[in-house]
Amino acid sequence: MYEQEKRAREYLEKLGLADRIIDFHNTDITIESTSLATGIEPDRICKGLAFKGKGGTGIVVIASGNSQVSNRKFQNVMGIRPSMISAENVEDIVGHKAGTINPFCLNETARLYLDTSILKHKGKTVFPGIGGEDSVVELTIEELEKITDPVCWVSVTK
Repeated sequence: MYEQEKRAREYLEKLGLADRIIDFHNTDITIESTSLATGIEPDRICKGLAFKGKGGTGIVVIASGNSQVSNRKFQNVMGIRPSMISAENVEDIVGHKAGTINPFCLNETARLYLDTSILKHKGKTVFPGIGGEDSVVELTIEELEKITDPVCWVSVTK
C-alpha cells in the first residue's frame, strides 16, 4: 500500500467515512477496469488529472470518468495551456504517484479543482480514488466538495 493511500485512509477514517472505501483487488487502474471490478458505471468513477501550474505548482482536476479535458476551456479558466506533469515529477509536486491522482492529502504545492462534469451525478454517489491502485471511496457530491475543500468548481472538460 502506498503511503498516500495510508494517509487518505486515515483521513477518511477520522471523518467517519472509512466504511465507504471499496477495495476491489485489481492491479489495472483504468476507469474501465475499475468499472468492471466494482459494477459502477464508468462516468461515476472520478479521475484525477495533474497539470503544471505556474511557478512549479500543480493543478489537480477531479473530473467524471468519461470526460476529456478541453484545451480551450482549460486555458480560458486557468490562464495557461494545459500541460500534464511528467510521471517522474508528479509525486513531488502533487503528492501522489502517477496513475493514483486523487483529491485527498495533496502536497502544499498542488491546488485542487473539481470539474463540473461530476455535477451530472447529483443525487447519486461518485467514486474518487484514494491514492492506491485498487481502492475508491463512495461519496455524494456534497461530501466530496466538503471534505476535499477545492479552490473552486471549474468547467474544463468537454
